[in-house]
Amino acid sequence: MAQTIWIHKLAGTQKAQSDGMEYICEHMFQAFEQSGKLTKSKGWNPVANASAKDGTTYRALFCDSCAKNYTAGHVRMAKEPVLV
Repeated sequence: MAQTIWIHKLAGTQKAQSDGMEYICEHMFQAFEQSGKLTKSKGWNPVANASAKDGTTYRALFCDSCAKNYTAGHVRMAKEPVLV
């Protein structure tokens, strides 16, 4: 069974720090909340066409775990505020 990957939308200022990606996975979101910044690390995996069940695609940045477990159609939007 595939793992659902929760993604969070980034504000415009954060997109520049994320190689132009518009969303980040839950794990990167938690790290961002703790440190206050996005840092390029070992787990920096841009996915240009991460897709949801309805066929919507997102430009997302995944950690190593999410990148490894990503399967098309298993991305969902988190109900969190946009990161500023």
